[in-house]
Amino acid sequence: MLFMTSRLVLALGAASVLAADCPSPLSFPITTKQIDPKVPDSFMRGIAVTIGTPEQTILVNAWPDLNNTYIYDQQMLCDPSIIWNDEICFVRRGGIYHEEDSTSFTKYNDFASAGGATNEITTTGTELGVKKLLSSSLAGVEKLSVGGSDSSSVTMPIGIPRLRWDGGYTILHALGLGANSTYLNALSQSNKIPSRVWSYFWGRQWGNGAPLDGSIVFGGYDQEKIIGRNFTQSLDYSESTGCWTGMKVTVSDLVLNYRNGDDESIMPRNSAIPVCIVPQRQLLLEAPGFVVENFEKATGMVKGGESFGLYWGSQVYNNTANPSYYDGDLTIALSNGLSIRIPNSQLLVPSEEIARNGSFITTPDRMELPINRLGTQPATLGRFFFTSAYLMVDHEADTFTLWQANPASKSNLITINHAKDSCASEPISTDGGASNSTSGSADNAGGGSGSGRDGSGDNSAPVNPNVAAIAGGVAGGVAALALIGAVTFFLVRRRRRANNAQPDKSPGDMTDGPAFYADGHRLAVGELETQYQPSVGELPAPPNYKYPTVGVQQYNPNATQTQQPHYYGVYYNKPAEVEAGWAYEMDGSNRPGPPAELSGGTPRLS
Repeated sequence: MLFMTSRLVLALGAASVLAADCPSPLSFPITTKQIDPKVPDSFMRGIAVTIGTPEQTILVNAWPDLNNTYIYDQQMLCDPSIIWNDEICFVRRGGIYHEEDSTSFTKYNDFASAGGATNEITTTGTELGVKKLLSSSLAGVEKLSVGGSDSSSVTMPIGIPRLRWDGGYTILHALGLGANSTYLNALSQSNKIPSRVWSYFWGRQWGNGAPLDGSIVFGGYDQEKIIGRNFTQSLDYSESTGCWTGMKVTVSDLVLNYRNGDDESIMPRNSAIPVCIVPQRQLLLEAPGFVVENFEKATGMVKGGESFGLYWGSQVYNNTANPSYYDGDLTIALSNGLSIRIPNSQLLVPSEEIARNGSFITTPDRMELPINRLGTQPATLGRFFFTSAYLMVDHEADTFTLWQANPASKSNLITINHAKDSCASEPISTDGGASNSTSGSADNAGGGSGSGRDGSGDNSAPVNPNVAAIAGGVAGGVAALALIGAVTFFLVRRRRRANNAQPDKSPGDMTDGPAFYADGHRLAVGELETQYQPSVGELPAPPNYKYPTVGVQQYNPNATQTQQPHYYGVYYNKPAEVEAGWAYEMDGSNRPGPPAELSGGTPRLS
């Protein structure tokens, strides 16, 4: 009896130690922040990061094709043909970093000596300056934390660009989350995340309700933010795919979903568009010109030009030429069987930009369609695709997974752990670093906000993680003692009864059962993988749409194909080198010279 009780105590103690050593996923909001404290409405949307000592706050976005993280300092390097002055540049960058004010920054001669990645992807489609980014950037080591949380704080190599390498529309600081991401590596090596996995949902910026924060998760994904079956595919960064992020899919149909229930394809018959998923791009879709042309034929909308605002390259429609705007949705059907429906509130969006004084402004008499015409570059699905889709990238399995997104502020994180050890992989409920516990769609009544900063979503006080950990440990200890007492009582009583009924039975005939964790759960090998079940190509085909004849060719996706589909997109044109007069990334034309009002000064906040 004493022997068994000792074994039970040891098993419970071992389980407690293992649970304490097993990291959980980390979730942080993608939200809107004020950038310039002198300008109250200087808003930008992104992932908040603190950097340096003392801490400085900036906004970043996820870059799946970069291994290193690149942070702009006073040399902001905005494109003067798109960004009209330095205040606009400062706000659109999401603030800047002052390395000279940080006591934790250490300069190194190059990325190799700083411990950074020595290679970046430079295949066709990447930003034009990436080829020179490693050799031209100032390399160093600095303290960085996503969300300003101790749980995500690491000391890691960073690059400070000294070359205007990115397009003027991508703009925010670049958090490199590529296959050899220095940030994911640092988190994993510090045992702060269970795996080099990250997941991404942009959130909802517009609609009848309050905006809904997005989220980025490290080490797993958010089960509350997904709907239905998933599609999983291998990451492939090779030049032959034409996709520099490793995430290539094929758009097999684009379908307008009218308010009366009718559906209409705007894709030509027997056609398909290979696209590269690029979350940092500023639009929903960059595609061949027929997409915009057929959209306008079907909806009767009249374009008034292209945007030079925050959603650079979008199609602009003013209310003078368009007394009524298209009020339906758009479904993007992929050849793998997954269909993502973009609601109207995220399809025709307000025309927004940063004014010369740094203010975020909206032009009320026009709307924008975040779809641009291709030049010589590959087609892309950008950040607004992730208002309705959810992405998980698993660098340890070399795969990416897509789901239809559930726009909810509630969070339920699932651990992805390939170690096959004793770490628990049960779902854990979390506030996601900033989100409240209210669930709901931004487009539905209530329009739950993803931010709890104003206390509108949850009136309870936030729980300090350290206090929660201590309280959990105490509760676990009490529960363990109670369990030991109950088991001891049960075993003593059972043995007495057994001795009375069968006095000749030896205690040695008793066999020990399997040890269970304190919560009664016995974790089996492979249990984690069964929770999200990536399944290549097993989704059902899209529904059979009706195709009214409104200026486009009719196309039935279920009809027998008599010829091979025509694929749109040019993948192998070599981009121009980055010189004084670069080429536009999307249409190949020369950029105009800098405007006269571009100043030489740089905003500085202290």
